[in-house]
Amino acid sequence: MKDIIRSFPLAFKMIVTDPVTFILSVIPTLMALAIYLMTIFFIYTNSHQLVSFFKGYIYTADQATLLAKILTAVLIIFLFFVMSWTFVIVVGIISAPFNSILSSRIEQKLTQRIAMDEDHTHALHSVRSSMKATLVNELKKFFLLLLAAGVAFLLNLFPPFYPLAVLLIAILLSVQFLDYSWSRHNLPLSLCLKDIFKNIVPYSLSGSIFLGLVAIPLVNAIIPAFATSYFTVLWLYRQNKLD
Repeated sequence: MKDIIRSFPLAFKMIVTDPVTFILSVIPTLMALAIYLMTIFFIYTNSHQLVSFFKGYIYTADQATLLAKILTAVLIIFLFFVMSWTFVIVVGIISAPFNSILSSRIEQKLTQRIAMDEDHTHALHSVRSSMKATLVNELKKFFLLLLAAGVAFLLNLFPPFYPLAVLLIAILLSVQFLDYSWSRHNLPLSLCLKDIFKNIVPYSLSGSIFLGLVAIPLVNAIIPAFATSYFTVLWLYRQNKLD
């Protein structure tokens, strides 16, 4: 329990006190926002095509223009609703290569005491160079998590198994971010499973906390980066790599 509590302030500190980790944390969120804003801009700037479409069915140009503007507004409002449901997913997908470097940098700073004025350009360049390997690893993790999520869904269909389903989902969330540390140290599946069972209480409790945080609007946008930092710190504590 002590490791769970003390990992939170240290994880937050590792993000806000280092310019590189902070940049790695905010870039995925800004990229996701840019995607949605460009989509809105595309819909708005192409509303004239709707006017041309409606002119074929409506006699007056004013009525066609009004109807096109109403439909454009409806599409933009609908996009905002879609954004509220999918934003965390989009950020999570974009942030995968960034989180891998984020986790690695945090571990290096905590275990090797790297100076804060290290070459920032080199650190950011490593994101691009490791992107392919990270994406391949993310695909493997995705299919494994998808399978486990299916098991959790089936358990959730039976009320007596609700607690077990929630526990499994919480562990799945933890595994999603612990995997950055596991992959970096080339841990085989057997050692990853051993790590889970050995630390099932701190991992499941931490996963439950982040499940709650994901449900909070706006806060959930920074969860991928913060969770990466937190579970990196927690893993280091549980492996006795930190005092």
